[in-house]
Amino acid sequence: MRSILGRWAAAVALLLALPAGAAWANVYASGLALTGPSSISYILNDNADAGVTVEVWQVGGGMVYSESLGAKTKGQHTWSWNGSGYTPGGQYKIRITAASTGYSGWKQISTDQTSTSFYLPLGVAVNKMQSSPNFGKIYISNAQAGTTAFGRACQDGIYILNADASEAGFATGGKDWVAAGNSAPFKSTIGPDGHLYVIDYSNDLAWEFNDDLSTVTQLIDGSNKTTNQYVASIHVEGTQAAGNRKIYLVNSNYNDTARKGLIMYDLGANAAATPGDKGTQYIGPSYFTFYPMDVARDSAGDWYLCQYRYDPTQAPAISKFADVPPYELPINTAVWETPKQAPFNGAYGIDIYEPYGWVAYGNYYDGFVHIFRMSDGSYVGGFDAGSRLRDIAFDAAGNIVTIDNITEWVRIWSPAGPNSFTTESWFTIPEPSSLAVLIVGLPMVCLRRRR
Repeated sequence: MRSILGRWAAAVALLLALPAGAAWANVYASGLALTGPSSISYILNDNADAGVTVEVWQVGGGMVYSESLGAKTKGQHTWSWNGSGYTPGGQYKIRITAASTGYSGWKQISTDQTSTSFYLPLGVAVNKMQSSPNFGKIYISNAQAGTTAFGRACQDGIYILNADASEAGFATGGKDWVAAGNSAPFKSTIGPDGHLYVIDYSNDLAWEFNDDLSTVTQLIDGSNKTTNQYVASIHVEGTQAAGNRKIYLVNSNYNDTARKGLIMYDLGANAAATPGDKGTQYIGPSYFTFYPMDVARDSAGDWYLCQYRYDPTQAPAISKFADVPPYELPINTAVWETPKQAPFNGAYGIDIYEPYGWVAYGNYYDGFVHIFRMSDGSYVGGFDAGSRLRDIAFDAAGNIVTIDNITEWVRIWSPAGPNSFTTESWFTIPEPSSLAVLIVGLPMVCLRRRR
C-alpha cells in the first residue's frame, strides 16, 4: 500500500487547491470556563503566533472592550477583565480570536504521547457547538482493553481529550463495554443537544450519553431491527426536549439486500425507539453494492455516505444524496459519486466541513485522508495520516482528527495557510468583579467592589 502512496504523493500535492477567499482557521480557543466573576480560562489547540485578541460584548449590544494579548502558545491560558466599558445591569460575553501564520501543507499539530495513545480506537467525534461547555472536546471510542506499544494501559470506553490533545477524562456511562465485545464502543457523533451518541457494532445497538457522560440510554433494541441489520454509524437530528428527535443508523451488512443503507427512527420526545418500530428505509438498499460504513449530513439536508471496499473499481468511496421534498423514500439515486479508481478505496470513516466545502474520508488500508468538494465530488487532495484509519472528524476550525488502530495514535492535522478563528463564550458575565471609576473633580481612582 505504501507503493500506492509513493506514486500518488506528487499528484496529491498538486491537487490540494484551496478555495479562493477561504479564512483558514486551524488555531482556535476552546474550553472556555469562568474562573472568577470576571476571569476566564481557555485552551489554544495550537500556537497562536499571529496573536490573540479578547473582546467583551454586551449581550444584545456591541463590543465594549478589546485587548490584544500578543502571541500565545498552545495550551491553557487565563485572562481577567478590568471592567473597562462596563455598564451597570449588563450581561456580557467574551470573544477570543486566535490567529496563526499557518503551515505550508497539512501538518500534524498533536504530539504522539500518552494522551494520544490508544489500544483499539474505533470512533471519534468532536464537539463543534460553541453554545456547549464541551466545545472543542474530542471523544475517542476505545473498544478493547490492552497496553499500547507506547506503553499506555487502556480500558474499554470513551476517552476525552481537550482540543490541544491534553487529557480531559474517561467515561463508560455505567455500561460494561468489555462484555459488549471488541467492536464497542464504535463510531460516534455529537447530537444537536450536545450529547455524545455511540454505536455498539458488536451487538448492533445505539446509545446516548447524558451531559456529564455518567449514564447511557439504549436507543434501540432487538425489536427495532430486522434479522440481518448491522448498525455501523449514527446521525442525530432534533432533540428529545423539543420533541422532534430522529436518529439515522447505517446498516452496513453486505448481505442485507432488503435494508442495507440508512434507516431512520422517529423518536420524537421518547427516550428510545418504540418497541417493534423497525424504522423507515431512508437511503438504499438498491444503491449500495458493498458496505456503507459512515454518514454525514450538511445544513441543506443533503447526505454523504462512504462505502467500504478494497477494490476501488467496485464501489465509490463517497456518494452524495439530495434530500429535497417532494420525494418518495427510500432515496436510491446519488447526486454524484467519487471516481471508482485507485487510490480511492477503503472508505471507513467520513466527515464534512461546510466552511471549506469539504467532505473527507479515512482509508482503512493505507492510512490516507482523501478530501473532495461537497458541491460536485471533485478531488481536493489529501495527506498520509498513518496505516489504518478507522474514523476521522473535523473540529470547529477545520482541523482533522484521525484514529489509527495499527499505529495506535489519535492525531490532529492542520490545513495549510494563515488563519484566524473567533470563539464566543457559552456563558455570560453579569459584571466585572471590580470596576475602576473616575470620580470627576477628584484626582484619584476609586475601586467599587461587587457585593
